[in-house]
Amino acid sequence: MTKKLTVITFATTIVTGILLFSNYSYAESTDDLNDIQEQRENIRDDITEAEAQVNKVLSEIEELNANVEQVNQQLNEYQDLIEETEQNITKTVKEIEQLQGEIEELEESIEKRYGILKERIASYQKSGGSISYLEVIFSATSFSDFISRITTVNKIAESDTSLMEQLESDMKKVAANQKLSLEKLEDLNALRNDQEETLVRMEEEKAQNDQRVEVLNTKRQELVVLIEDLQKEDNNLATLETKVKENIAAARREQEAKKAAERDKKAKEAAVTATEVEKQSDSEEDNQNKDDEKTITMTATAYTIESAGGSGVTATGIDLKKNPDTKVIAVDPKVIPLGKVVYVEGYGYAIAGDIGSAIKGNKIDVYVKTEAEAASWGVRTVKVTIQ
Repeated sequence: MTKKLTVITFATTIVTGILLFSNYSYAESTDDLNDIQEQRENIRDDITEAEAQVNKVLSEIEELNANVEQVNQQLNEYQDLIEETEQNITKTVKEIEQLQGEIEELEESIEKRYGILKERIASYQKSGGSISYLEVIFSATSFSDFISRITTVNKIAESDTSLMEQLESDMKKVAANQKLSLEKLEDLNALRNDQEETLVRMEEEKAQNDQRVEVLNTKRQELVVLIEDLQKEDNNLATLETKVKENIAAARREQEAKKAAERDKKAKEAAVTATEVEKQSDSEEDNQNKDDEKTITMTATAYTIESAGGSGVTATGIDLKKNPDTKVIAVDPKVIPLGKVVYVEGYGYAIAGDIGSAIKGNKIDVYVKTEAEAASWGVRTVKVTIQ
């Protein structure tokens, strides 16, 4: 009896060693899978952030385009103003030319009147300019001659006075026209300067807007390329994740095969032992059968603390607010007992720690931290392995 127990103990030691080696490889693959899933989650976060930046850039481009359109519209409107200004300039130039013409005519008139006065003065000097008007009047030979001389003297005096008054009036008008011409010329230059400055400013603003639009378009293109690169990396990681899952499944099958081989070996060794040893072997085999894993194909959705009501405490008492990284699934206790550890394809190892009114039959609800993750998960058909 002692010899048989020694053989069994030795066999058990070998089995334990094999199982430990298998478990080591299995654990290593699981760590790789967790790392890959964490990397994919980080990449999806980066993609979400990049897409948000793209939307922001597009909004800025749209706003800038609206500004550019407004500047273009202002330029078009200003072209009309320029045409109106050109008409005003042309009108002002004509007014200046007209004033200059009037000045020229006035100067000619002044020159004529001035010439007449000069001739009269010269004639007066030649005829002995010392003779006064009284001498001319009183040298009359008769009363009618006297009257005639008085009339003539008065006419000459009035003519000279009128001539001088017109001469003075024309000179004042020339001065006024000269001043008005200079003022119009100054207004003309100010109008032209304002027009040119406004046009330069609007052209500069348009060029700046165009440059900003170009910069934002370049930034948008860079973000689009970044998103494409991240998506490629995520696809590569998804392929790697699939391979790792296959490796885990293969390791699990290998582990199960080794367990089965050991059970066969124990059964053969137990055949040569006493009835007590056989009973013990049968009991161990029964216990082992109870521990065998069970895989079920199920429909899986995702939920968050908010979508589940906001308390954050599961049916089994797990506080998800304090433990946001915990992997928990809601189950139908009739299918998967509460408290069981399960492996969910695409999600990982989790605790069957929650229930839901809509979770009936072969359906589970996996817990995720954000609505974005829940939307990304969607509705899937997965394999759930009860450990």
